[in-house]
Amino acid sequence: MPVNAQAAKPRVGVVGLAYPGYHLGEEMCPAKYREMLDLLAGEHLEIVTPDLLVYDEASARKAGEQLQSAGVDCILGVLATFVPDYFIVELLDGCDVPIFLWAVEREIGCLALVCGPLVTATLYNLGKRYQLYAADMPDEDTLDKLRIFTRAALMRRLLRDMRVGFCGGKCPIMFSLSVDEYAITQRLGMAVVNLPIEEFYRIAEGISEAEVNAYWQEMKACVGQVCAPKADGLLSSRYTLAAFRLAEEHRLDALSLNCFPNLKSRVCLAIARLNDAGIAAACEGDLNSTILMSMLQRVSGRPAFNGDFLRLYPEDNSILFSHCGAGAFSLAPCASRVCLQASIETLDGLAVKYPADMPGPVTLVNMMMHQGSLRIAAIAGEGIETDLSYEGTPLRVRFKDDIQDILQGVSHCGAGHHWNGGAGDYLAELGLLCEWLGLPFTLLPGARETTTRGLAIRAPV
Repeated sequence: MPVNAQAAKPRVGVVGLAYPGYHLGEEMCPAKYREMLDLLAGEHLEIVTPDLLVYDEASARKAGEQLQSAGVDCILGVLATFVPDYFIVELLDGCDVPIFLWAVEREIGCLALVCGPLVTATLYNLGKRYQLYAADMPDEDTLDKLRIFTRAALMRRLLRDMRVGFCGGKCPIMFSLSVDEYAITQRLGMAVVNLPIEEFYRIAEGISEAEVNAYWQEMKACVGQVCAPKADGLLSSRYTLAAFRLAEEHRLDALSLNCFPNLKSRVCLAIARLNDAGIAAACEGDLNSTILMSMLQRVSGRPAFNGDFLRLYPEDNSILFSHCGAGAFSLAPCASRVCLQASIETLDGLAVKYPADMPGPVTLVNMMMHQGSLRIAAIAGEGIETDLSYEGTPLRVRFKDDIQDILQGVSHCGAGHHWNGGAGDYLAELGLLCEWLGLPFTLLPGARETTTRGLAIRAPV
């Protein structure tokens, strides 16, 4: 998958480790460490290096403290020789993040692999997050495992650091969108900022007519067609400006806005433009989708898609997902394909209409409350061309697994109706992330064990 230049980079601390004094080739550690750094130079990573190699417990602790100060998402431990497990424990005492251990299998006398199970047994007992691989450099398969690992660690940091606004509560006709802020904070670590809908209205009322008019003119100039009365366009513009100010005042990375039953299509434009600006947003008070959209956007470098299961197409084993019309403009094939029109549901307001353009691998994710915690379900397919047989922002995805089995899997695992799409295949990363967070993860179409890019994921029954 080509990496978008705007996608967030995982911040990886790279540490070289060896055990001196036993003729295990510790003198080769600096060269192996440098070779690893050269190998990673072309990757989509932010590399952080401590100012020393690790040859004892004291240097391990110091390296960990330096990486902690740098705020790394994870550590790559380059095992150049046999390394005592105490070194890794001291390293993680200084910086307790997931660690990927790469045992460099170049010289058999260095015993790099020998220490692997020694270290992982200790990490297991201590409840740490880790993976162990043994290979020489370069090794594409191990490098791919490292990419997955670092992106999962990035997702963990993005969730932990997120500030998400929850404005207007949940949709009153959707029981399954109920949220538990304690569970979200405990499991994901983010800040949920509760915002009364009255604050949104207050901000909207304070925006001048001149600013609203100017914004509406700007919107009309950047789309292909407008089929809505001026009054609806102006009101939607006012609410869009209010949403941006609300996000700015509360320093939000994402905003969940409940549009039902009063606002409805009057805030479709606001949701669309927030996503275009990098502030993930979902409607109907779906806080869980808002969180997932923000994470997918930062990882992929493109706004995320949000929609429902709308129609199954057995002829090409594809599913159409869509919502009533609040997708980011930048998910359209081009600006000229974007149409602003009255909502097909309410016959007023200003809905966004275009066929979503997300070719190539697409990951669709859903998150629900689960017995005082959270659960996640996901599936990946290929985004294909679609039409506007349904007015909104439809996304059509072709799957390898039977689409009826996918639908049954959704219902049997308790996944919800809002699905959030990101450009790229992140199934392995999501499985690893859920393992670290202690969340049930279902890899659709059903409860089965699957291998995704080499990572075994067991979907819970």
